[in-house]
Amino acid sequence: MKYFLLVNFISFISLTISYAQSIQDIRSTVTDCLEKEDYECAEFNLKKLIRKDKKGEKLSAYYLDLGTVQRRINKKEKALKSYDKAIDLGSEIPSYFINRASLRAQLGDENGALEDYETALILDPENENANINRSQLYKKMGDLVKAKMDLETYLEINPESFAVASNLAILKKQEGEFHEALEDFNRLINLNPNEAILYNNRADTHMKLNDFGKAMEDIEKAIELDAEYAIAYATKGEIYLKLNKSMEACFYFKTSIIKGLDPRLLGSLLTNCE
Repeated sequence: MKYFLLVNFISFISLTISYAQSIQDIRSTVTDCLEKEDYECAEFNLKKLIRKDKKGEKLSAYYLDLGTVQRRINKKEKALKSYDKAIDLGSEIPSYFINRASLRAQLGDENGALEDYETALILDPENENANINRSQLYKKMGDLVKAKMDLETYLEINPESFAVASNLAILKKQEGEFHEALEDFNRLINLNPNEAILYNNRADTHMKLNDFGKAMEDIEKAIELDAEYAIAYATKGEIYLKLNKSMEACFYFKTSIIKGLDPRLLGSLLTNCE
């Protein structure tokens, strides 16, 4: 009898260890799938992990990851259900609501997205991603006053936020507030002198103000800092186009495509390029 009990006890321990190890093995497999950008593989193994670790403390995170993976393979409705489940299990985590908000916006549910951003900001009023993303959604909806207000309000709390300050400067530029945008880009470049994107955006602002000399100086600096920055070549092409140098313009438009820019983003700029 003692021998029988001992064997059963050892078997129980072995099964427990095997169970724990199998969860870790699946987690490792998910990580491998993600590193290889094999999202079908990641989805399959995350579902397996959820079945295996039903009562685990990381269950809500598994559902969040599952939703994100499903978005990558365009299973958006399933991704939404996964995010819903993650929030049911982890309703106090702002990033869960931010992820669902961005998906809802993609699916055309703008009001639902705004509700999720609002919840995220109630949970964490200083959440940078929630502020930026909600501002961008307001902009998409045509409410530029609220778009700008979100960014300005956040900068009152965190005035050194590079991302928010950059988004605000870009918004001002897009709204034709070129001089105000230029002041913002000047300040940002003084604080972050090695950011190619800032020189590109300031070059574009100079171009809008017809100061092509300064625009060219900035765009060349952007390319010097990041020779693979495709948008910078497109901006340089636009500057040449404004200077009525179509041959040079086409050269840089084509270079931007070679560097990885989607030709559709250039639109009519390519009209006179062979």
